[in-house]
Amino acid sequence: MLGRFIACLLVAALATGACASADESESRYEGLAVAPSQLREIPQMELTDTSGNDFHLADDTEGQVRLVYQLFTNCPDICGVQMAQLASVLGRPGAPGNVQVIAVTVDPDRDSPEILRAYLDQFSTEFVGIVPQSEEQLTELQNALGSLASIKVFPATTTEHGDTAEADGSMTHDHGAYDVAHDGRVFAFAPNGWGYAQYPYPTRQSEFDHDLPILAGIDSDDPADAGL
Repeated sequence: MLGRFIACLLVAALATGACASADESESRYEGLAVAPSQLREIPQMELTDTSGNDFHLADDTEGQVRLVYQLFTNCPDICGVQMAQLASVLGRPGAPGNVQVIAVTVDPDRDSPEILRAYLDQFSTEFVGIVPQSEEQLTELQNALGSLASIKVFPATTTEHGDTAEADGSMTHDHGAYDVAHDGRVFAFAPNGWGYAQYPYPTRQSEFDHDLPILAGIDSDDPADAGL
């Protein structure tokens, strides 16, 4: 349950800064509204998808609502719940057709393109999977999103290098003996490229049902204030 605790803790720390302040106009979104002064555009980054193809985060999703989520396939709880919820929301009758889920692994050491693709296919074959090519690229993306940085969390008996201390003082090596603390929000960017709302864990399905048609109705050439 470490992942659940960490994600809730991170969201609690972010809530005050991400929400619109009291002196700003009331948001029309039921998710966590981004204050006008803190709006960000979807990062203009070229990444690599699970097929090994170049994927331009902005240009290749033009005209769509982009739901960007960071996950890892060894996640014991939250990641699977979020993916299942998004698949359910987008599979409902009347759901907007111009919505793209973009799932970025924060654990590229263990999540190969094949592993991430197989994981996402459990929920939807339409979800785009992204495997960062380096820690630097992942950090760049997180900074551009305004996301908290992901960190590896080793058990108390394990060093930061993955060496596990035995009772006799000897060490065994296990690179898989860690969890990943990561930002649990779904970052929503409208077709005009601006991110107006975020969805921390847990988010009710009704909030997505309410907000996605609003986001999907924003035109690609609309100005930033069109989505406020």
